[in-house]
Amino acid sequence: MEYVYPVVGLVVGACLVGVSVLTAFVYTPYTTSLLDTSVTAFTGVTLQIGDFVAVSSVTAILFDVLAGQFGVTYPIIVPCAFAYVVTHVVVYYSCLRITDLQGEPLDPDFDIRQNPMKLVALSIPGALILLAPRDGDHSR
Repeated sequence: MEYVYPVVGLVVGACLVGVSVLTAFVYTPYTTSLLDTSVTAFTGVTLQIGDFVAVSSVTAILFDVLAGQFGVTYPIIVPCAFAYVVTHVVVYYSCLRITDLQGEPLDPDFDIRQNPMKLVALSIPGALILLAPRDGDHSR
């Protein structure tokens, strides 16, 4: 029962990151119109809040297991610093991958119908980091 909030937070965070990635995939802003600005803001906010909630949940579970199972305790600053660093690293790489994802619909070599699992993988927090960087040179 004590893990209900962290587990729910992990699910909610993963859903928010999924919504962010899906929004980035469906709509790519090109102008400075109110709609494009709103979509960009929505994508960024859902990505950051979702990542923060998911990483906070994992951090809470991780440090509780370390304390409960192994007797290893840390001052509160250690889990906070850990979550802070992980959140910022994941958001940074997620933003890079979302930028790549938004460019792919214009790429003639990319067809989401041939690889629909890529979109699913992108919606899992942290999976954005695991994706191999794309080769920027498409000239053949």
